[in-house]
Amino acid sequence: MPPRGPDTWFLPFTSTNFAADDGDGRPWGDGTEMAGRANVPGPAAPGDPWDENCKVTTYVSGLDAMNAIRDSLELAATEGRNAPPGQKGKVYFTNWRFNAFRDLSTANAWYYDRWDNYVSGRQAAEDETALALVLKLMQAGVLVRMLLWYPTAASEMDLSAALAAHVMDHLYVARVVEAESKRLAEDPNSRSIVALDMRTADSTNAGAHHQKTLVIRGAATHVAYVGGVDLAYTRRDALALQGDWQSGVGIPAPAQGWPHQSGPFMNYTTVDTIERPLRKQATDLPKEVYGATRQIWHDHHLRLEGPIVKTLEHQFKERWEDTVNDNRLFDLSSPYSRANYRKAQVIFSSADAFDAHGIKSLPNPVDPPAVTGGFSKVQMWRTIPWRTTRTGPPFQRAEFTVMAGIANAVKQAQELILVFDQYFWSRPFARLVNAQLKDTHRPDLHVIVVVPAHADVDTLLPLKSVAHKARADAFADLTSGLTKTGIEYDRVAIYNLWLDRTATDERNRGIYVHAKTQTYDGDLLVCGSANLNRRSFTCDSEINCAVLDPGVVVAHQSELWSYLFAGAARPNINLSDYGQKNGKKFFDAFKAAVAAGSSILIRDEWQAAHPTLPNGVERDQSPWNGGEWRYKTFLDPSSLTLTVEEKVFDVTPMSNWREANLDDISQRVEKKELQGYYRRPP
Repeated sequence: MPPRGPDTWFLPFTSTNFAADDGDGRPWGDGTEMAGRANVPGPAAPGDPWDENCKVTTYVSGLDAMNAIRDSLELAATEGRNAPPGQKGKVYFTNWRFNAFRDLSTANAWYYDRWDNYVSGRQAAEDETALALVLKLMQAGVLVRMLLWYPTAASEMDLSAALAAHVMDHLYVARVVEAESKRLAEDPNSRSIVALDMRTADSTNAGAHHQKTLVIRGAATHVAYVGGVDLAYTRRDALALQGDWQSGVGIPAPAQGWPHQSGPFMNYTTVDTIERPLRKQATDLPKEVYGATRQIWHDHHLRLEGPIVKTLEHQFKERWEDTVNDNRLFDLSSPYSRANYRKAQVIFSSADAFDAHGIKSLPNPVDPPAVTGGFSKVQMWRTIPWRTTRTGPPFQRAEFTVMAGIANAVKQAQELILVFDQYFWSRPFARLVNAQLKDTHRPDLHVIVVVPAHADVDTLLPLKSVAHKARADAFADLTSGLTKTGIEYDRVAIYNLWLDRTATDERNRGIYVHAKTQTYDGDLLVCGSANLNRRSFTCDSEINCAVLDPGVVVAHQSELWSYLFAGAARPNINLSDYGQKNGKKFFDAFKAAVAAGSSILIRDEWQAAHPTLPNGVERDQSPWNGGEWRYKTFLDPSSLTLTVEEKVFDVTPMSNWREANLDDISQRVEKKELQGYYRRPP
């Protein structure tokens, strides 16, 4: 079989006729830059809904990703200090969680477990906390814009108050940025601004802005980051599996302060006048499974260069300019900002973000310079949930390209699907993969799945057992009707990450899988913020990048293989060479490497009623007993009515009703009758 290109792996436009019922650049959101590529005027051919000549670097740890992000931000600040006015650059952040005092430095992470043990006078050679990096950019003249989720409705219902610190940290960052903008006397037309964003699904109190992106258009640096890594505590898993020093009981209390950088380039006048948050961020992970200190959090992230940077800047601009209901726009200083506290609205740190006509537009992105070594093709996929309070484009009809893109990739895979996922709750996804495994045209297709051994800490209600049961149900769908040898399936293997199951001390602990990544054969890498669950497909704002480049896929798998198997080299198996049973060869080599014992992988015992982890902790995955309502309402909600998942009638020689697969749901979403699936607010 010849190599397969973007017409196979990427999503096409549903129509190049802008006026057609199925046109308007679908499946991308109407009014977006990507949708506009379907409507090139005149005799020119329609633009492709992907970017070519891009350069992609992959990271398989939060440490490596945060180090790269830190270095890029420091470089952008340095360039800004040396650039003339008007050419100092701009930096755009989106984060689900942004902890102001997340330390990204090297020295602090290696040598000091707690800031209060640092040095007398609380001085540091470098202050590279997340907040300090923002201040450095601003003080260098770089424009900063931040989209931070503001989980107000959810935090009000949160029985453990775990989200309260989340809210306080984002509010603190907004207040600091606004005060610093005033101190610097920034031009109102180019003022750094934070948007505390609630413009997510307005049909559920559990919707979230989940994107984790960074776009840097510096004086000379043009780069973007997309993946699973927030600039938050716990995420920076350290060298040699030593864990993140800012995790568990090591998460710092904001009130204690943090080491300030001595010397030039940092002024703390403003920050010292803003009251720090009162609440300490709660731990993300249960200590009985993942330890009380230096928890290990496994994540994947991408660094992107080339034309995709412009596309991701457009995506930020479109998110920023998303409409609000009745133009109720307020800033932090307004006594009426509480009116925007709920119901899919937004609060800006400065009134300069809007005027009487609505939210002010951000500048139109310009092409970045060509990048050396740019061989990758990249397509951006998003989830922008439906919400009734959206009053116009962009996204008036929402966008569900994450779901459509993943469904298409599954249907194209011939050799191997390799999945790392935090949740894996989607039964429609599992059923689609199962159907491909049973397809007689795909006899060589194999599947490897890596997930956490245990759920993270509850945030709203006691939902751990519900999450475990939901995943077990998805695994049952994934493996339904497949052949087994003993207790293991012949073409599907499911694993957890575990540090040392033979240890008698705290090293006998889980490694939390937070990555949201798949590779399809040897051709396509998909990495981003979207999990394989309903909420990532239809409810939360998400972003993935699909990278078509066999070299990147091999590089990513090689880095993973070394991480999983104590530095061993990935077998030289070409998964892009179809028809040679290379998927089976890779699958067998992977299983053999696990069986050899020098790995951080253990088999997931999902079929047991109550699986017991290597350290003796029992994973509760009891039947729901009424938990289905909690699952659909809080854990895995949708911005659409769940009738979009109703059964499908197959017109075959044996016509029959069956449960919907992910591609069935995606096709329904993109048809005109989507209006029947819109969820109306109560």
